[in-house]
Amino acid sequence: MISRTPFAGIVFFYIAGIFMGKWLISCPIPAYEVFVLLFLIFSALGGWFYFIRQKTGTGICFSLVLLCLGAFVTVEKHNQLFAGPEQLQRAEYSCYEAVVKSLPEKRKKTLRVEAAVVRIRSDQKWITTDTRALLNITSDASVIPRPGDHIMVSGVLKRPDEALNPGQFDYRGYLENKGILWTGYLREGSLQIIGSEINNHDPFVWSIAVSEWADSIFRKNITDDRAYGLIKAMLLGRRDDLRADQVDDYITSGTVHILSVSGMHVAIIFLVISFMLGWLKRWHTGRLVYLFSIVLMLGFYALVTGLPPSVQRATLMCIVFVIAEVFARKHQSMNTLCLSAFLILLFDPSALYDVGFQLSYLAMAGIFLFYEPICSVFTPSNWLTKYVWQITALSFAAQLTTFPLSLYYFHQFPTYFWLVNPFVIAFTNVLLPAALLLLFVNVWSPLWLQNFVAWVVDITAYLANCSVSVPKFLPGYLIENLYLDKVEVVFLFVMLFFVWYSYYGREYIYLKFAYLTVCIFAIYSLLNSLQVHWSPSLMVHSVPRHAVVSMSHGGKLYIASDESFRTDSTAYAFYLRNYAASLGTNQLIFSGTKGSN
Repeated sequence: MISRTPFAGIVFFYIAGIFMGKWLISCPIPAYEVFVLLFLIFSALGGWFYFIRQKTGTGICFSLVLLCLGAFVTVEKHNQLFAGPEQLQRAEYSCYEAVVKSLPEKRKKTLRVEAAVVRIRSDQKWITTDTRALLNITSDASVIPRPGDHIMVSGVLKRPDEALNPGQFDYRGYLENKGILWTGYLREGSLQIIGSEINNHDPFVWSIAVSEWADSIFRKNITDDRAYGLIKAMLLGRRDDLRADQVDDYITSGTVHILSVSGMHVAIIFLVISFMLGWLKRWHTGRLVYLFSIVLMLGFYALVTGLPPSVQRATLMCIVFVIAEVFARKHQSMNTLCLSAFLILLFDPSALYDVGFQLSYLAMAGIFLFYEPICSVFTPSNWLTKYVWQITALSFAAQLTTFPLSLYYFHQFPTYFWLVNPFVIAFTNVLLPAALLLLFVNVWSPLWLQNFVAWVVDITAYLANCSVSVPKFLPGYLIENLYLDKVEVVFLFVMLFFVWYSYYGREYIYLKFAYLTVCIFAIYSLLNSLQVHWSPSLMVHSVPRHAVVSMSHGGKLYIASDESFRTDSTAYAFYLRNYAASLGTNQLIFSGTKGSN
């Protein structure tokens, strides 16, 4: 299989180049010129080796070309991102003009929009600039801008604070990966709409209009607020109508990925359409109709969601799959998956650092690599049992390749994911196509059909919400404060690779390598845990509006802070929770209090 998936190697070396470029950005060497030169040299050498039929030399040079290409694209994208903002850092300005680029997103107390800053007012004159910002507006503001509005804002923008605490979420880096460098809080009266710029030829304008129309259809037809919030999150990619306890249910059941529009949602739409139109592939002309229909439907779904990057990536992935299916006699799913990843990273190398991108591709890779081995363990004869087992095996396969990164990012593990996922996936397989069908029947269908489809959407959303609430009633439904460092994550993925290769190649010596990797992982983790457990650690934390000092010893974290921090759960979760997890904390003790939490 490895020899039949050349794009796996291509993506591997290209990703290595992205990491190298990210590391060299801060170096004083002229990285841009260096990698252009190396790219040309290795390309010429590779061409020469290919001409004289030296396969080894050609392969090495081609790998180095990919390495240089990844580094070059990363450095180039970084230079483009930071070219315009220098003016904002140097200039003293009192107001700025921006163009709103997204629908207002509801937050707890504010509305949030993305905007392109086009000019600033400094020294009684306007200076053109080109950068993006995330603007927060009070939810009860008298003026709420819409996409395409030109706004004049009295005030200044600021860069998000750096992550100064160990383990703290790097919000600045998170926004930079999305191409956003600035944030701003707009007080009442500081915002004025001065015009509108609607480009009817811009696909993003279409997507916003379609997304708003779809939202109005769902709001009109779905009576239950929890069901409406779920459908809006799953289809439109906006989670602002989800309740806090509802989100908590999806987190503790291990199905929170359902709430974000991702590759899985696009894959479900793709599989349903492929199943319904599969008969067209029997004829040569029908294959083209099949391809055109799927691309058209996936494009419509992408427009409904508002074209977020995650959907663009997933749609491209599925389109590559269907093209390979139509025009290739044989194709390897992993090769097609790696091809779509390469195309995405070629145009946007920062997508590699997006958690959704990482988990989506790992989940798909897990399904392609581990689904068949897991499914073959049990072969029921009853069709219902077989269907349930297939969904369970699918869930296990996806969870197997994503759990190392899930532990690394979220430090918790839902123990009943295997119980809940089959039900959620089954309901989702009905809910997503039915919700899309609801949009169509509201255009040209009788009222009774609209009501019937709305009832199907409502009841499946209700059942999905009910199923994810079950684990909270079971003992030990969530294991928290789990911590893995990057080395441990690598060990786990190496172990999974050896297990898979042993099964695929029927060379069971690789099971010994997997066992050896597990032993090294256990020793490394044990030594780290012992060192952290018995080595006292004193830390002064940087928490806005709070004074916080902590000391850890023996699994306990002693926190000395002001009184308001002890009741500020949001501040603790953002600034200290990951640090506490890295120390293996099993008890928090606040100074001046008699109890512990």
